[in-house]
Amino acid sequence: MQKQALILGFIAASIAVTGFSASSYAAKGKMAPEQRAEMMIKRLDTNKDGKVSLDEMQARVSTVFKTFDADNNGQVSRDEIKVRREAFREARKAWREAKNEADADKTKAMEDLREARPGMFPGMRGKGFKRADADKSGSLSLAEVAGVTDKMFKRRDKNSDGFIDAADFKKTL
Repeated sequence: MQKQALILGFIAASIAVTGFSASSYAAKGKMAPEQRAEMMIKRLDTNKDGKVSLDEMQARVSTVFKTFDADNNGQVSRDEIKVRREAFREARKAWREAKNEADADKTKAMEDLREARPGMFPGMRGKGFKRADADKSGSLSLAEVAGVTDKMFKRRDKNSDGFIDAADFKKTL
């Protein structure tokens, strides 16, 4: 009888520990699509109305375009994208190393990381560059990037109301 009580107690404790660890593991994993959508809306919603218009999205992409266009020639090459992404990797590495340093070092590392963050830029990964390069020049103009942004916006605006908001990310049954 005591042996059964001991075994049942062990099983109950195991289930409880597993339940706690599973929820904490899930919290550290990837964000849910709804969470990513909420972050995107907060980042792009410049007038703070809870939704993102095409103009707001295009303004953000235009600003990001300028940060990628290191030589200010109105074109972003694969090399410029590569340099920007590498700068971000280095800033992230410095930030990780500064986590255990003094507060001033951590603050500086965080500022550098935010500055180096690539931001939303069509064509940054994989075959996206080739798709965005409509004139096949080997570099992206602001007009090409704006065209891709327009397509992305329309694809994300599921209810076609002219805005991206929480309603566009609700799952339909």
